[in-house]
Amino acid sequence: MNPSLENAMQHWNMVAPAIDCPQNQADYETLISNIQDAIELVENRSNSHLTGLIEAMATAAEKYEEKFVENLEGGALASLKYLIKLHGVRQSELKEIGSQGVVSEILNAKRSLTLRHVKELALRFNVSPSVFIS
Repeated sequence: MNPSLENAMQHWNMVAPAIDCPQNQADYETLISNIQDAIELVENRSNSHLTGLIEAMATAAEKYEEKFVENLEGGALASLKYLIKLHGVRQSELKEIGSQGVVSEILNAKRSLTLRHVKELALRFNVSPSVFIS
């Protein structure tokens, strides 16, 4: 057996709960908190070994949201525009993304959201980071 697979199997009972689809709102909120903590750990390191774990947790959050939360269709940009409109936020108020120019470039699809942007927007709008991952 592959040593990596064998190692993963030995630790699966500890990893599985972190990536399982939530069964209720409390589980979902714990998952979102864990995603945010993991994103903080890998901030500014796009090649971190935790990126796969974050993606797996985001997928689990997304599955829960598809079942129980109003689905924001259209990808990250459409979700961001929807949340901006929903919350009555102006571009100039999105300082967590960056300057007015950076915000404008993102909203005009000339620039993509970074991991830091996703983390900050998820906190600001109290949504899963998976909303901004397409």
